[in-house]
Amino acid sequence: MIKSIKENEGIHVTGLANKLGVTKGAVSQIIMKLERKGMIVKNRDISNQSRLLLSLTAKGETAYLHHDRLHQRFDGLIDNILKDTSEEKKLFLRGFLNLLEHGIDDFEK
Repeated sequence: MIKSIKENEGIHVTGLANKLGVTKGAVSQIIMKLERKGMIVKNRDISNQSRLLLSLTAKGETAYLHHDRLHQRFDGLIDNILKDTSEEKKLFLRGFLNLLEHGIDDFEK
């Protein structure tokens, strides 16, 4: 959620829910927790007073940076593991992971 707010500065709850594929209620619950932790702020949209726009605080920015670095390290690890793997095996792995992702989505429904 922090990543989505960072990459879509000023996004509103409904937009964030649509982007993440979750309910507005789920977003609202997480937003309340992040706000209590001082990671985000909500501001009223001047063009639509019923809409809250979300942005990161300095603490949220720090969390985003640490999370992004972790992903970069993890991506580097995967790249290193697969560096000598044939393209055929990489394609198989990519296909398998896509099928797994869709299977998990279907399982959760």
